[in-house]
This record gives sequence, structure tokens and C-alpha cells, in this order.
Amino acid sequence: MKTGIADSVLVEQVRNTAAWLWATSSAAPLVALFDAALVASSLETGSGPDSGGVHPGAGVATLRLRLAAHYATVATFVPTDVDAQIRHHHWMAIDDASVFAAARACVDEAAARPAAAVSARVTDGVSGHDGEWLAARAGALGRALALGWSDEDDVLAAQIDAELEREERLFTAALARDAPARTTLGLATALAHNLGDLSRVVDAWPKMLEGHGYRARYSRLGHADGASSRPAFVLAGELNKEIMALENHRFLALRAPRALRRGRELLLPVGPWFDDWGELIGRSALLGDGDRAEVVRALIELHLSSPRQQGCLRALAGIHRATRGGLFSYVAELPARIRKEAMRGQIRDALDVSPQHFTARIEKRLRSNAAYAAARSRARPRIANIVAAPNARGAVEHL
Repeated sequence: MKTGIADSVLVEQVRNTAAWLWATSSAAPLVALFDAALVASSLETGSGPDSGGVHPGAGVATLRLRLAAHYATVATFVPTDVDAQIRHHHWMAIDDASVFAAARACVDEAAARPAAAVSARVTDGVSGHDGEWLAARAGALGRALALGWSDEDDVLAAQIDAELEREERLFTAALARDAPARTTLGLATALAHNLGDLSRVVDAWPKMLEGHGYRARYSRLGHADGASSRPAFVLAGELNKEIMALENHRFLALRAPRALRRGRELLLPVGPWFDDWGELIGRSALLGDGDRAEVVRALIELHLSSPRQQGCLRALAGIHRATRGGLFSYVAELPARIRKEAMRGQIRDALDVSPQHFTARIEKRLRSNAAYAAARSRARPRIANIVAAPNARGAVEHL
């Protein structure tokens, strides 16, 4: 099996992007898992966690560690890269039913952890984390189907269906109650991401499963041409494509200001609503003026690479409002090219737009979308039938 990365290296990557977990009391069980992996790696290599030796373990403990690392970092500025391991490689290496059940339990454990503890991108209880667990379970389902383990595939399909129904219900409820654009579009973005993750995994199942009913059931749910597409999911995909996709790229430029990794509160929320985040950057005691200047530079770089993106402009406007002397207090020490861009064009214009005015623009854009208007008219009569169900994942006290 392809382990992909040494356990010790993986834990250090988590520390690199989310060291604040080690100072978070509620994260103690999660941190204990990471620390135990370092100790085990040290014992197996015989030369300490920094030796670079690769942990050869290919079993349940290895999968559990990768799921934990993915949970901890997927919404941070520098996520760990273990997608292929948790969606494919670990499942393909299992041919024992008891090992499979234990591995599936590891996904259940990861999915039960609260996404909001490690992400600022949760809307009405839905986040991209949910898509990660859909994808992991889809990988497990493909393996169970290939091996003919009907009991396991029944469990996994039920879990996937329950999560899809939960997300569909929450999105439909937002439409029916005329939720603010930030809620409706935040949900649309999460759903589009999650359905895409699910589809990519089932579409990569072995050829022997090419005509299986589960593939048609879970593939391209957010697309009108999907064999089992649902109206709410198709709408979420359309809204994401038309309004949100450009605003929620990976923001690679923000990897450069390492100071942004100092606290959970500095994590980036769902775009383009970055005004509050920008104000936080301007005031946070976790950052110094030099750190803030690095963030300003990264945001300007983002704007230059994608001029139509609004989120980075809103973040700069927030920093401007929160800073005595405004944005230009940080510009003087920046390279000439960046300094020139900060004082003209769209950036200069954005500084004069209030958060309320910007929010109104997004509201207007959503409500002028024809697909949204049609869905609202369909959803409104069903509001009485939309009942909030308990979180199927259950409540947990610790991470």
C-alpha cells in the first residue's frame, strides 16, 4: 500500500499549520493521537521523529492518523495532502472484514469531530469537512462492493444517504425561509464542494463497478445531467458556479504570511465576506505590524492574480478600517510594484465601500439569479414540512 508520507513528517506538517491545537484544551485527545504517532515513529526508526524514516504501518492506526491530520488542517492555510490515502489507497489494501470494520470506525470517529473547532468555513452546520468524510466513505463503499461485503456496503450507503439528506434539508430550509445571501451561498458552496468530492471518488471506482447502481446514485448530483441529480443540489451547483467559485479558491498567496497560522481565530471564512476577518487582522494581538504588512502584501498579490475576486478587496477594506492611518500604514515598506497598486484602482475604490453596501450588492446578485428565484417559489410552500433533524453524527465533547 502507498503510505504517501511518514507519520512523523505528517504530524510535523500539522504542527506547521495548526500549532495552536497543542494549546487548545478541547483538542487534547486529538493532540494525544498526534503525539503518540511521533513516539511510535521514533521507536520504529530508532532515531527520533526528525530522522525522516518512513513509518511502514499500513493498517488501521495509519488511516486513523491521516484522517485526524486531514480533519485538523483541511480548512487551514496549508492543508496536509492525504486525500488519496484516505479515499483510495488504504481501502484498496484491506481484504479482511474485521480490519475493514475497524477502518470504517476511524472515519466515523473523524466525522464526529466538530468542524467548527478547526474551520471558520461552517455554515448552518455544513462545511467542506462533510465532503471529506463523504469521499472517504465512498472509497470504503467501493472496496466493500468489490469484495461483496453487503453488510458493510449497506452501512456505508446509509451513512452517505443520511449526510446528503441532511445537507439537502438545510439548504432547502434556507431557501424556504429566505435566508440571507451569506447563509444561502455559504451552504451552496459547501454542498457543491461536498458533492464534487463524492462524485470524484465514485467515478474512480474499479471498472467492475462501472454499471453499479450506487455509482449512478452518487455521481454528479450537483449537475443537471446527473443520473440521480436533485433540484436542490443542482441549484447549489449553479449558485456556486455563478457567484461563489471565484471567491473560494485556495488563496495560495496567504501561505506566505506564516503569522496567520498562530491561532484558530485567524482562519479564513467563506468568501467573499472578508470584512470582519480583515478587521480582525488589523486588531489581533497575535499579529504585529510587520505581520500585518505581510498579509496586506499577500492580499494585493491575490488581487493582482485575480482582479475580479472581491474577497481580498473586502479584507483590505477591513484592515483599512481597523488601522489608525489606514491601509497605507503598511504599504510604505512593501515593494514598489505592490505599493503602487495599493493606492489606486479597485483597491482604492474598495476602501470606500462599507460592509453593509457590499452585503447589499451580494444580496441583489443572488436575488436576481433566475434559478434561485424559481427555487424560492417552489420551496416556500414546503416550509411547514422542513423539520430540523438531530445531527446524525452525534454531539462530541472533545476533538
